[in-house]
Amino acid sequence: MSEIWLGLDVGTTAIKAAAYGRDGAVVVSAEGATEVLRGPDGEAEQDMDTVWQGVVDCLSSVTAQCAGHTITSLGLAAQGDGCWALDKNGDPVRNAILWSDTRGQAVKDLSSLEASGGLQAVGLGCNTALWPGTSALGWRWIRQHEPESAARTAHLVTCGDFVGMRLTGQIATDLSNASIPFLDLQTQSYGEACAALDCGDLQNRLPHPRRATEVLGHVTDDVAKATGLPRGLPVSVATLDLGAMIVGMGLAQSGETMMIMGTTAVVNILIDSVIPTRDPLAATVVHPTADKLIRVLAPTTGAAAFDWFASLHPQSLSGDSAGEVAEKLNALVEDVPIGSNGVTFLPYLNGERAPFVSPDIRASFIGMSASTTKAELGRAVMEGTALSLRHCCVSEGGLPSVPVQLTGGGARNPVWCQIIADVIGQDILVSGASDLGLWGAACIGAAAVSGADPIALSARDETLLRYTCNLESHAAYGAVFDRYQILSDTLRAIPSQ
Repeated sequence: MSEIWLGLDVGTTAIKAAAYGRDGAVVVSAEGATEVLRGPDGEAEQDMDTVWQGVVDCLSSVTAQCAGHTITSLGLAAQGDGCWALDKNGDPVRNAILWSDTRGQAVKDLSSLEASGGLQAVGLGCNTALWPGTSALGWRWIRQHEPESAARTAHLVTCGDFVGMRLTGQIATDLSNASIPFLDLQTQSYGEACAALDCGDLQNRLPHPRRATEVLGHVTDDVAKATGLPRGLPVSVATLDLGAMIVGMGLAQSGETMMIMGTTAVVNILIDSVIPTRDPLAATVVHPTADKLIRVLAPTTGAAAFDWFASLHPQSLSGDSAGEVAEKLNALVEDVPIGSNGVTFLPYLNGERAPFVSPDIRASFIGMSASTTKAELGRAVMEGTALSLRHCCVSEGGLPSVPVQLTGGGARNPVWCQIIADVIGQDILVSGASDLGLWGAACIGAAAVSGADPIALSARDETLLRYTCNLESHAAYGAVFDRYQILSDTLRAIPSQ
């Protein structure tokens, strides 16, 4: 019987589980959808029991197909931040408030916390700019609007912590999940931010941060009966899904960069250390397995800009699949030169959060004339999102010095990948695998049991597509980016209506 490792990734819209051989090959996998409950004031919540049932269903589907194999470990990753309140028995107190929640009172709280110095204390502790969907803002809302729920709350955890508790009966959080907003990066323990955010009553409700490579506990008898998992199976401390993806890519060296071109975009830069500031940009997260930090800059608009532009032209840019739509747009823009003949697209369709925070800023085409074509506008959209990635890198001190790994839906578009490579001045590497977070979680789980290095375990045979930066094109994009940055700064200076 061959040994296999399980990985579980509990996302905002999907739950995924997979069993892997030691070579990284998928033995079997399963996936289920999850529902986000939205409200009129920006609320984004999930029913925790429904999330747990989705986990049970996925794990049951995988284990039912693992006959002839020995399951040796379970690694867990999940969506981060948010506010998952549990009572003294570990049962949900109310729906989970998600990382994407923007309820109005939480937004107002940000202004009051800035005036009181609370946000600056967070910056000096974990070098992160706070947003409404973090645990502190969610807790403050619960305490104000649902005091009975606050009184019943014994543990305030993340999604992964909740799932880990249901699997093993044990509660803990890993350093990547604990990073925001209460962790002090210098001591890697909860610092002064609790008091500064008027959340001192959380001190005894927050789980103690641990390494993701530690064993959280073992699968309980009840869970074994419900899922088919082996009784007593070791489960690692849950980690942030982004961290698991980085482990799955084998990234653990300072200077390495990973980008995601999904609906939103993300730039992740590994660093050795950071000097926290009172007014930081974006977020800083502890690497789940290595003694590194991850600077996380997440522009609000990524591939959503591509989808938006295509939707404006249903007759010429529609298709039965995302690939078909991409082929049509790629064919449209193939003869448009660098810089889109002077048209610049600022991709702020839904405001912006990196490399600057401006919820009210909006997207713009600048430089159009009576002769501007749809092709030029389409190319400008693809360039604008790539320039946004460069803007994030520049804000962190400079462009990448080594090839960058790219994932997300946009990574499947060869024209877009080449534009990104030329814009950032570095080769782009794209994996054909779509399970990097799951694979990373499985490797962390296996490392927790064996004591091995999860980065070493994550090495597997796979073909990486390389998009080589064209140095002449990169030089030409220098002036294009300068224009983009000037226009962005100018737009930010215009008062919102």
